[in-house]
Amino acid sequence: MLSLDTAVRIPAHVYFTSLEDGSVLLDTRTNTYFALEDVGGRFWELLGDGHPLATIHRTLLDEYEVAPAQLEQDLLELLDALLENGLLEIAQA
Repeated sequence: MLSLDTAVRIPAHVYFTSLEDGSVLLDTRTNTYFALEDVGGRFWELLGDGHPLATIHRTLLDEYEVAPAQLEQDLLELLDALLENGLLEIAQA
């Protein structure tokens, strides 16, 4: 089960770019794009900088007006979608 303690990593085949109105991930294995809105793009930037999920959660709480429980739920749903689409991987300990 996913939680903010789950360690994830970005696979080498996934590329990220910021756009004026959001961000895009590209899976180079399938040539599939995945759009991220503002908060999702910021999440990806923090993840790419090597921050653990719990730290990302705290940072986003400081940057956006959102309830902690709602942000956690939204992040876990995003994580689930990214994992399901092969855009993230569970990090091996």
